[in-house]
Amino acid sequence: MIPQETIEQIRQAIDIVQLVGEYIRLKKRGRNFLALCPFHTEKTPSFTVSSDKQIYHCFGCGKGGNVYSFLMEHEKMSFIEAVRHLAQKANIPIREERRTDFKRELLDRLNFANQTALEYFQKTLSRPKYTAVKNDYLKARRNISDSEIEQFQLGLAGDEWEGLMKYAAGKDISAEDLDKAGLALLSEKTGKYFDRFRYRLMIPIFNLSQRPIAFGGRTLKKGEPAKYVNSPETPLYTKGNVLYGLNFAKDAIRESGSVFVVEGYFDVMSLWQAGIQNVVASSGTAFTAQQARLLARFAEEVYLFFDADSAGRTAALRSVDSLYDAGLEVKIIQPPPGEDPDSIAQKFGRDKIDELRHEAVGFIPFRVKDFDRESAGIISREKLVKEFQNIGVKIADTTRRSLFFDEAADAMGVDRHIFQQAMPAPTAETVSPQRRKHHPVETGFLSLLFNNPGTIDNIFEKISPDDFDSKELSRLYAAMINQYRTLGVVDARKLIDDVRDSDFVSLITEVATPQFEESKIEEETRKFVNLIMAEKSKRMRARLHKELAQAEADGDQEKADRILQELKSAGLDAKKN
Repeated sequence: MIPQETIEQIRQAIDIVQLVGEYIRLKKRGRNFLALCPFHTEKTPSFTVSSDKQIYHCFGCGKGGNVYSFLMEHEKMSFIEAVRHLAQKANIPIREERRTDFKRELLDRLNFANQTALEYFQKTLSRPKYTAVKNDYLKARRNISDSEIEQFQLGLAGDEWEGLMKYAAGKDISAEDLDKAGLALLSEKTGKYFDRFRYRLMIPIFNLSQRPIAFGGRTLKKGEPAKYVNSPETPLYTKGNVLYGLNFAKDAIRESGSVFVVEGYFDVMSLWQAGIQNVVASSGTAFTAQQARLLARFAEEVYLFFDADSAGRTAALRSVDSLYDAGLEVKIIQPPPGEDPDSIAQKFGRDKIDELRHEAVGFIPFRVKDFDRESAGIISREKLVKEFQNIGVKIADTTRRSLFFDEAADAMGVDRHIFQQAMPAPTAETVSPQRRKHHPVETGFLSLLFNNPGTIDNIFEKISPDDFDSKELSRLYAAMINQYRTLGVVDARKLIDDVRDSDFVSLITEVATPQFEESKIEEETRKFVNLIMAEKSKRMRARLHKELAQAEADGDQEKADRILQELKSAGLDAKKN
C-alpha cells in the first residue's frame, strides 16, 4: 500500500496536459486543450483536458479521469502501477508494503513478468558464451552499434529450455504468469512449462509509457522454419493496437509532423542509426484503424517506405483507407531496384533517404504511374476503378472519401459519377451506448461549484442533495459537500481518487470540465441556486396538490386542511396549476 499523501504529492507534481500530450496531439482551446479521443473513433474532437482542474473528459464516449486513470485506461496499468510510473517521472520516492505474489493484481504481475524477461534477455546477451551474437551478428552483419543495442534494449534468449523460467522463479514469478504474459508454454507431453523463446535475438516491444509488453524473437539458427516468433496477444498486448518503435519515435514524429513507416524491426534501427528517428514498423501486416489513429495522434503525413517486392508493402497499400480515414496524408517512397530501407540507410545514409522522401508521390499517382490509360483495355481499367472503389468505401469520413474519389477519377480519366455507386450511407460515429443527458440546471449548478473559488458554505445550507431530481447528480453533490466540509475545497481530481465506479468518474469529469468567465461565476451561481429552488418548489407544489386532490376525493377534510397549511407555510400557491 502507498500512503495517500504520497499519491497526492505525485499527482500534484505531474501536469496532466504534459502527460496526455505524450500520447496524443493537443490543441489549445480557450483555457482547455482539445483532441481526438484516444478511447473511441471520432471525426470531430471531443476529448478535453483541463489544465486548471488537471482532469480529462471525452464528451463523445464519456471517458474521464485524472493522471492516474488516464494511464490505467490507456496503458492498461493497475492503479499501483500508474502511481509507480508517475513517481518515477516525478523523481518522488515511494514506500510501500511488499505484497506476496498471489495478492498482486493480474496486470501488475504481467508487467513485472515482462520487465523481468527484458532484464534476463539483456543479461544473457552480455554473457561471454554468446559474445558472437553481439559481435558477429548484430555489429558485423547487421551493423547495429552498441548505442543502438542499448537504445532498443536488445537481448537474447539462450539455448536453455528453462533459462527464463528459473530466473523468473528467483523473483517469485510463477510459470502460470509467464504463460499468461506469452513467455512460457505448457508441454502437452510432460505437463510442464518451458521457455517460449530459445536461441533467438529478443526485440522488446514497448507501449507508449516505455514498458515492455511483448517481444519479437529473431532466430539465430540456420534452417529454423520460423524466422520470427512473436509474443501472442495477452491482457497487455494486442498486436493491432501497437506499432513497433512508436514509443521511441513519438516526439520526433510530433516535431516533424511526419512519420516513416517501414516493414521490420531492423529497418527501424537502421534508419535511427542514420539519424532518422520519426520511424515506426508495421511488422508486415495491414494497418488496423487503431494503428492509423495512433499515428494520427502525432503526425499529419505518412511515408510508406518498403522494399518494392515485400509482402509488407502489399499489405500496407491495401490498407491505406485506414490512414486516409484517420486524417493522414499518404505518400509512397520508391526505393531503387534491389534496395530496401535497411540497405539504403547503411549504404547511402540520411541524405539519400531525404532525397527519396522529397521524390515521394501520393498513393493514387503511385498506383497509376505504370498504367497507360490510353492503351489499357476496358477490363484493366475496370479492375483499377474497382480497386479505388474498394479503398474509398472504407473511408468513413464523407469529405475525405469524396476527395479520394475526385482524385481517382481525374487520375483514371473517368467521370466522377462512376464512383457514386460505391458511396455508402453515412455512418454514425462510435460512441458509448451508455451516454445519457443529465438535468441541465442541476448539471450547470454543479459545474459552477467546481469553478467557484469563493466560499460556498451558504449554498450548501440552502440546497441539499435531496433537492435534486437526478439521483446521479444528487450523489455527486453529496460527495462535493462532504469533500468541502472535510478539506475546505471542491477538487475534482481528489474526488476521482476515492471512486472506483467508472461511470461516476465519467460524471465527475463531465460536470467539472466546463469553464466559465471568473467575473460571472458568482452571479451565475446565484442564478442557478434560484432556478434549483424554483424547481424544488414546483415539484413540492405538484406533490402536495396531488395529495390534496386524493384527500378531497377520500373525504378526509382534516388531511386536506393540513396540506393546505403546508402549502401556505411553504409560500406556495394553493390553487392548482
